[in-house]
Formats: sequence, C-alpha cells, structure tokens
Amino acid sequence: MATTANRSKAIERASRALIVFFIFMSVISVLGMLNRITVPFPPGTRTLAGVVFQGAAITGKIQILWLMQVVLGAALSLKVLYHLIRLLVLYSKGKVFTAQNVAQIRRAGLTYACAPAVWLIVLIGAWSEIAAAQDQWVNIMPSFPGGALIGSCILLFASRIMNEGRELRDEQDLVV
Repeated sequence: MATTANRSKAIERASRALIVFFIFMSVISVLGMLNRITVPFPPGTRTLAGVVFQGAAITGKIQILWLMQVVLGAALSLKVLYHLIRLLVLYSKGKVFTAQNVAQIRRAGLTYACAPAVWLIVLIGAWSEIAAAQDQWVNIMPSFPGGALIGSCILLFASRIMNEGRELRDEQDLVV
C-alpha cells in the first residue's frame, strides 16, 4: 500500500508540473498567433495551403482566408491544450481511470481531427487563386496536416484503451 501511495503522489506531482508547462504553452501559442498576424513571415507574403502569395496577389479574400487559417489553427491548438490541462487536473487530484479522463482524451483527439478540415476550408476558399499559381501546385500536399490526423487517431485509440481499462477496473471493484 505504501508503494501505491508513493506512486499516486508521484503522478499527482508530475501532473501539477505539466499543468504549469501546458499553461505556459497556451500563453506562447497565443503570443505566437498574435505575432504571426502582426508580422507575417516572410514579410509581404501570405501562405495558404502551402502556396505563397506576394504583392498584388494578396487580395482581400486571401488576407481573410490567411487570417482565418491562423486564428483557427491557434484555436485548435488552444483547445487541445485546454483538454490536456483538464486531464492533468484530474490526474493531480488522483483521478486516474475515470470517465472524465476518457472524455478529455477523446475530446483532444476529436479536436486534432479538425485540423484537416481547416486546411481543406482554406484550400477550397482560395481554389481559384491557387489554380492561378501554377508553379506552386507541388506545395499543396506537403502542407496537409497529416501529423494532426495521426495524432487524433492515436488519442482516440488511447481513449478507447483508457475506457476499457476503466471498465475492467469497475468490473473488478464490483466483483470484490
């Protein structure tokens, strides 16, 4: 029992430290978004779905789509960080295998799954302008957020495993 209590306390301490880290990452994410909006890099360009627009090619439509891409991307990142912070708060309270934990992991995974939708919305919205930039077609597919899609699959799979573990623990508690 003493080792179980020590392990539980270690999980709670590590969770509290990670909460601070993820809150710091949230602040950095917001500051990064504000920096990207005020000082686009490289200067005088806007990148949509991997296609770089410069000078006169930056129309009002391109500017709005670029702004939407930046804001929605930051919003998705903040929402994932929010769910991770909520999960770690549960861990710091000693709640390891609960339905709330499973829900937070699943919500983070579903949020990650929205990244390709944002990419696709921007791609469809700027399709006519992207079609005109014939020399940059090869940049579209490498900009696909495949990492977010893979991350969402991993988180959804982890939530399924966590839910199975929770159900097994609940069944064993009923048997005892």
